[in-house]
Amino acid sequence: MKNHFFTFLLFFGSYSVTAQDLYEIDLNAVDNDILTVKVTLDKAPDKDQVTYSFPATVPGTYDTQDFGRFVLSMNAKTSDGKKLKVKKQGNNSFVIFNAKNLKYLEYSVEDILDKKVKKNPIFAPVATNFVAGKNFIFNNGGIFGFFEGEESQPIDIRISKPSSLYGATSLPQTQITPTQQNFKASSYHQLIDCPIMFSVPDTAQFYVGKTKVTLSVFDVNGVPRAKHFYEVLKRDMQAIDAFLPDLPVDNYTFIVYVDDLSEVGEAFTGKMGIIKKIKLALRFRSLGLGALEHGNSSTYYLADFGPSVPSSIIKELSLDNQLSGAAIHEFMHILTPLGLHSQHIGNFNYTNPVMCKHLWLYEGVTEYFANLIKYKGGVISPEEYLNEMGDKLVQGLDFPITEMSFTEMSSNVLEEKYHEHYGQVYQRGAVLAMLLDAEIQRLTSGKKSLIDVMLTLNARYGANKSFDESTFIAELVNEVHPDLQNFFTQYVEGKNQCQPNDQLNYIGITYHDSLQEQDMLSIFTDNDVEHKANGIGIEQVITKVGPNEWAGLKVGDIINISDYREAFVPNGVRLKEGELAKLRVKRGKEFVTLDIKVKYGLKTVKHALRWTGK
Repeated sequence: MKNHFFTFLLFFGSYSVTAQDLYEIDLNAVDNDILTVKVTLDKAPDKDQVTYSFPATVPGTYDTQDFGRFVLSMNAKTSDGKKLKVKKQGNNSFVIFNAKNLKYLEYSVEDILDKKVKKNPIFAPVATNFVAGKNFIFNNGGIFGFFEGEESQPIDIRISKPSSLYGATSLPQTQITPTQQNFKASSYHQLIDCPIMFSVPDTAQFYVGKTKVTLSVFDVNGVPRAKHFYEVLKRDMQAIDAFLPDLPVDNYTFIVYVDDLSEVGEAFTGKMGIIKKIKLALRFRSLGLGALEHGNSSTYYLADFGPSVPSSIIKELSLDNQLSGAAIHEFMHILTPLGLHSQHIGNFNYTNPVMCKHLWLYEGVTEYFANLIKYKGGVISPEEYLNEMGDKLVQGLDFPITEMSFTEMSSNVLEEKYHEHYGQVYQRGAVLAMLLDAEIQRLTSGKKSLIDVMLTLNARYGANKSFDESTFIAELVNEVHPDLQNFFTQYVEGKNQCQPNDQLNYIGITYHDSLQEQDMLSIFTDNDVEHKANGIGIEQVITKVGPNEWAGLKVGDIINISDYREAFVPNGVRLKEGELAKLRVKRGKEFVTLDIKVKYGLKTVKHALRWTGK
């Protein structure tokens, strides 16, 4: 969710089955990126008026989606084909009159991924995609609605399809033939929780412990990816397996969509006009690269930036890094809120959603565990782990602590004032979780850690039972020590900024509010520069040259950040002091290449985290 990245397993109980509606779609009949959905009611409603609605949002996105915007028509009919009156209500609901005679609904929905939406754009990993004969992404909130009050009823789904396509999903299948796949959802909740991707198979399967993992990939350019992605995901899943006592699911499906954003990659070359750069930047931001987690699956929208990306940042923008950066986080949502969650998740209201106040738990703790797992599992180095957490600490300082608490922001996250700060659940929230872990270890003299407490509470509640939001913190405190309440009073329910201190020693980390290190290139210490955003990327404009016209630079020279990194960090490896870098500089309307001998100076690192003894 948006990096994030996020969704939840909803509460599944045992329901009394009184009706079982049938949803049908023919993928062979897609027309101009539009699908037709047919609904056959098993039993006519017992009231004169019913409402068929689409979600205002779905769990985990923390954004207003209003999927009803993408419904183009809605027709209701009796068993003998007579039309009934239908009136749209708001953005997402359709009121059907004389409903005691209702037998059929038929409506059309449009492809969300290709639609340009200015207001409340849909996060790509929760969007739909309809490309005839090639790819269909069913994030089911954008395709299937529900009769209000009937969310707990089971649903049959029948999909006719080209024989070349296969639908990957964690949704239980009742029948599969070359031209048809049928599914059964125990409820609308389960349907929402189980996306489906139809594509020409590019798949891989493997086991981690007793858990069967399935990977399905679609690349818009037809590049086979599954064999390679398998290696990335297997490494990540093994790191998770080493962290948890056992994996809490029998099977899990990764659904991966790879888009072609090579035009965005070309912007790094500096050869593109500013207007086009800005347009590409806006497109890139609106897409929302990342992932969304579900109970037994997760969906990924990744970008292939093409060969124009400088080698110095290939690793950062690589598909491997995009996938691995999200996969561990998404899977670890199995602990919370897929497992441990409040009643607002367990009984999710699709039409008038009520947000939870514990995003520090759902996203912050999950993000902390994801980074900890990467470090302990050898996915990243110990130094990379601390650098990542240190970056989160610095970014977290921008959170408006004088305006709102974590719980206040969480509860009101759909409101614009609060939503603009949502990203801090991944930054400040992860740091808060790290410090909470240290505090738990301190208060229990190392007998308990945060993962121990999470596993205890998860076992108490799990996917089928919700905790009480108002008493949860007290319950967590009770598992550790009474003094832990002060931590939550100040930093979660209160507005104080949670900064590291000596407590981090309990997890082998020292904190420095300011630290000088030999790491800064003298090009930025001996010369004055002005930082300018230029569509995609950052440019450095030389405003004052150091002694002796340092390295041939002149006032007005422009250094594109990608060219800088290509020169000083070729192929992702930083040049050593004394080595020669060839820096491409824009001078007027032309480009010149300067030979610069690498020299490092001192830089000040604010809020630095270092391993004890280093």
